[in-house]
Amino acid sequence: MHYEINVSKNGSHLFATAERSLTTETSLKVVHEKLTEAFPEDEGYNISVTQWHAPQGQGINMEELG
Repeated sequence: MHYEINVSKNGSHLFATAERSLTTETSLKVVHEKLTEAFPEDEGYNISVTQWHAPQGQGINMEELG
């Protein structure tokens, strides 16, 4: 299992984290917080998170993780 963070701006994909990058909820929260600060919504950025359970993924809401 791993998490993937995707960052887009004005609807266009910018980048995503690699499979090996976020394998724990703790690492996900740290990286998500930093990316949210670096790529603010009010500047047109969107950050989405997917939790992958090979071979399929499921979108998750970061606010629900607390």
